[in-house]
Amino acid sequence: MSPAEKKAEKARLRARFRAARLARSEADYAAHSALIRARLLALPEVAAARTVHVYWPLVERREVDTRPLIAALHARGVRVVLPVVVGRTEGAPPALRHCLYEGEDRLCASPWGLLEPGPDAPEVDALDLDAVIVPALGAGRDGHRIGHGAGYYDAFLAGLGAFTACPVYADCLVDRLPAEPHDRPVDVVVTEAETWRVPPP
Repeated sequence: MSPAEKKAEKARLRARFRAARLARSEADYAAHSALIRARLLALPEVAAARTVHVYWPLVERREVDTRPLIAALHARGVRVVLPVVVGRTEGAPPALRHCLYEGEDRLCASPWGLLEPGPDAPEVDALDLDAVIVPALGAGRDGHRIGHGAGYYDAFLAGLGAFTACPVYADCLVDRLPAEPHDRPVDVVVTEAETWRVPPP
């Protein structure tokens, strides 16, 4: 598959996955998110982690709801870290900062519509992360994922040694995704129906 064909296929799948997410009823959204969260919490790598990076969900887009997961980890005494998007500059790679979660009341709305830790939140070095819960619209059983296309997580995950898990809905999991050189596969894909450990390449 040529680079142009890969981009076209990714765009098609991105639209398909977005439509599948938005078609969910409130009841399905809540039930499926709860099942996925339970599977994430049951992962031995997450259970043993002292510092976990988790995204704050875009609920209106039916992104798997991680808020109770964040609360559960925080209650356990786990250091929970949320991403903060660094504004992109011409020619610079996309970048994320990793800031300590200190409670929902300490989150601020970013220019991108995301809730993030405020400017005074302590920053955590990416090398201190034990596990990363990686957002995606959809994923493949090969470990590759499709996000919104900005490349923030691929840049972050490049060279990272932490365990990575990607929560997606079962109807947004496919056998394989077209991968580009910058794409970074995850270790585990979790749906409401299964926990899939990606086979080594």
